Amino acid sequence: MKNRQLLPYFLTFTIVLIMVGTSQLLNNPEIIFPEITALAIGSLLAPKQVWKTSSLKLVLLIMIYAVIGVLMVKYLHVSLFIKVVIGFTLCQMGLILSKTTFAPLISACILPLLLNTDTWIYPLSATIMSFIIIVIQKQLQKKHYIHDYHYQPVTFDYRHELILFCKRLFVVGALGMLALRLDIRLLIAPPLIVAFYELSGNHQKLRSQAPRLYFLTISMAFISAYLRYFLNIQCHFSVIIPAVIATALLLFFIYYFQIFFPPVGAITILPMIIQPHLLLVYPILIAAGFALLIVFAFLISYQKSSN
Repeated sequence: MKNRQLLPYFLTFTIVLIMVGTSQLLNNPEIIFPEITALAIGSLLAPKQVWKTSSLKLVLLIMIYAVIGVLMVKYLHVSLFIKVVIGFTLCQMGLILSKTTFAPLISACILPLLLNTDTWIYPLSATIMSFIIIVIQKQLQKKHYIHDYHYQPVTFDYRHELILFCKRLFVVGALGMLALRLDIRLLIAPPLIVAFYELSGNHQKLRSQAPRLYFLTISMAFISAYLRYFLNIQCHFSVIIPAVIATALLLFFIYYFQIFFPPVGAITILPMIIQPHLLLVYPILIAAGFALLIVFAFLISYQKSSN
């Protein structure tokens, strides 16, 4: 592998190491923002930027929706199901108003709802880490390590987007209700919702890779969760150890298989901040939730093509 190809991978690894290391140093798990690995995959590793968004909008949308998530936890006294529905709706509005396709803002908003995060450290960390990603991206583009990306505001067919949103909301709401009633919130882990959003959109090429995306995602869910369980919980090593091993394996798989699927990055880091008793069932819940969401994404796309 040439150094020019290796550098973005090394920088992605370093970002995760710094993020998790800072979290351990300050004894504050809210510093860990799983979606940062997804942003690195989509902005630094993919042949071209995955989302249609400007650098400024990327950082602002992460900041705004992380703040919205925390505000909802602190001040919106309704059921978690209603919070998720409201959060998902606000995210769709944000994409339309910002004229972007930056789906990771969904994870930024929904994650604090599911984890009951009410500290301002979370949006601060998410914003800083997103800004670091953008700075690195600009420098790599300047040095021609990665391709330049020129953002053009997205033009939406509002009627089409409204119909598509209603279908997506029905799926997220139905699966969310099931997950919350059975007390298995990870069935709707935020990175899975982001993956569903992208797979149910105008991404035929992405859907054609669904089996490979599913296998990689479930493999990393298993590897990451069990690494933390055995190394951190059972053997009492710092969480840095399973985090960097899982990240290194993820980056190797991405390079070897050339699968640039951002949600798998967040799925890999998420086990580092969930409750220890959930680690053993984490891969099972991710496998079940992702399988259901892939099926619904295909059904939605089939309905679109039939109309």
